[in-house]
Amino acid sequence: MKILILSDIHGNLAALEAIPEKADMVFCLGDIVNYGPYPKVCIERVKELTDKVVRGNHDNAIGKDMDCGCSVKYKELSDAGKIFTKAALNESEKGFLGNLPLIIKTELGGKKFLFSHGSPSGNIYKYLRPDVSDIELENELKDVDADFVFIGHTHLPMVRKINGITVVNPGSVGQPRDGIPMASYAVWTDGLVEIKRAHYDIEATVRGLKATNIPSQQVAMLIKILRDGGM
Repeated sequence: MKILILSDIHGNLAALEAIPEKADMVFCLGDIVNYGPYPKVCIERVKELTDKVVRGNHDNAIGKDMDCGCSVKYKELSDAGKIFTKAALNESEKGFLGNLPLIIKTELGGKKFLFSHGSPSGNIYKYLRPDVSDIELENELKDVDADFVFIGHTHLPMVRKINGITVVNPGSVGQPRDGIPMASYAVWTDGLVEIKRAHYDIEATVRGLKATNIPSQQVAMLIKILRDGGM
């Protein structure tokens, strides 16, 4: 069995469409929207790919008109993108985002899986970066009954194994921040996990951003993130 795991698409249609993998199942770890120029079409594409989607903090911010809970570093960009994204989506699309589940649990191929955006507990604002300590990660997993836990939110790929549980962050499809300006995603194949990358047309997304009403200062910052793979 082959499972494709996507996260943090952030309205970057070119990145999403560049992923070449075909899989038996697809899971999305949230943050379909914000920062990028194509939130509406990204929602449509994700719906075509899968109905197994959890809610990210940006989905929540748009769907429930709440603060993104972002780090100070990215709040300015998020707030600017939120104005554009809210105007670009209809009430049905906002409702879809705001009512996504926080956690999906399932059993596949004899293994137990948990999918969430920020933390295994469903905290959409929690950052579990690759350098998280074993102690903190153990604490996050203490009540988890799973063989594999997939989380997103940090935009940084990670594969860690703690007390028999493999914790995976696929990185970000639409806005990687680890210095590699390629769409990042994960593939689970019969118990083996790979972090993979896909080249995409960054300049197509740049053109899309320039055509939005997001202020030019924030557009320039977003373009730099895309071209540099982070900031």
